[in-house]
Amino acid sequence: MENKAIISVQNIDFSYGSQKILNDFSADFEQGSFTCILGESGSGKSTLLRIINGLLIPQSGVVKIEDEVLSSVNLIQKRLEMGYVLQGNSLFPHLTVFQNMAYCLKLLKKSDIFCKEKIIQLLPLVGLKEDLLGKFPDEISGGQKQRVGIIRAIAHDPKIVLMDEPFSALDSETRDKLQILVKDIHQKLKTTFVMVTHSKEEAEILATQILQL
Repeated sequence: MENKAIISVQNIDFSYGSQKILNDFSADFEQGSFTCILGESGSGKSTLLRIINGLLIPQSGVVKIEDEVLSSVNLIQKRLEMGYVLQGNSLFPHLTVFQNMAYCLKLLKKSDIFCKEKIIQLLPLVGLKEDLLGKFPDEISGGQKQRVGIIRAIAHDPKIVLMDEPFSALDSETRDKLQILVKDIHQKLKTTFVMVTHSKEEAEILATQILQL
């Protein structure tokens, strides 16, 4: 029996001004799957991710998350049910590593004790040590920053994790390690992952399904 679609994108049209990006586009993302959205620059990969997150509103069509139409729900609340890992260094520079990791947990009004216990529990999953928690983003490496971003995206136990070319700014050795890490996290958490990439090789390593734009 097929898994139920947790995300359903139906007949989406999206344009930036006169430039058509998505034309009558539809796709389903199954619960627990790891979907890589593959395509060239300008094909609409990141746009689709932002539409799923409610950051962009399509000109026509419907996005459903767990059968709820995205435009008819509380978007802030719905976004808190998702994790988002951005390209490059997306950490808040004025917050410590711990504060960055616990950011979504604090939005959900979790206590300091809960946050500390949760973050310490997750550190081994991404290969980071507790002595990093008091540092600031400019004091750690690019690979460590992406690991921090991954914890920030999964710490609040989201149903969906969105990733927008998270490894593109990293050297090949670090990128290879993080690909293995993310695949392992997906297999352990059984969460739905949707990741944008321009690399067919990366998609073949990570994905349970590949969506070509």
